[in-house]
Amino acid sequence: MRPRPHNRLPRWHRRAAHALSALLLLSGLAWLALVYLFAQPGDELPAPHPWAGPMLAVHGIAAQLALIVFALVGQGHLRAGWRVGAQRATGATLGTAIGLLALTGLGFYYSASEAALPWLRWSHVAIGIALPALLVWHASRARQARRGG
Repeated sequence: MRPRPHNRLPRWHRRAAHALSALLLLSGLAWLALVYLFAQPGDELPAPHPWAGPMLAVHGIAAQLALIVFALVGQGHLRAGWRVGAQRATGATLGTAIGLLALTGLGFYYSASEAALPWLRWSHVAIGIALPALLVWHASRARQARRGG
């Protein structure tokens, strides 16, 4: 077994992170579409929809799995990468975004303030939509480093 160049994640780990990120993005966007775009005139937003609950369940289960997959990044990849420092800024930005997504997601369940829910929702949506771009940014910078650029 040859060593991984430049601290690259194993294939299974990259695929799991990418697949779960895609599932989270799609299920989150589907929930938004169901409760905002398909709302009946006069419904309070977010509007109830028969598929909103199941879509949110898919999103929540995928989020729990993603947290496990992303936490495993810290086992070796993050610690070794932090010492090298080449992708420290992109990795720190990505890790911060994942942490904020976890915190805002938990905030939906544990916030005692109804006034906080819109802020939690829209910050969660904004960071969630940005996450795939952050993953691509981190990976493309690493790819450039491997090529010597």
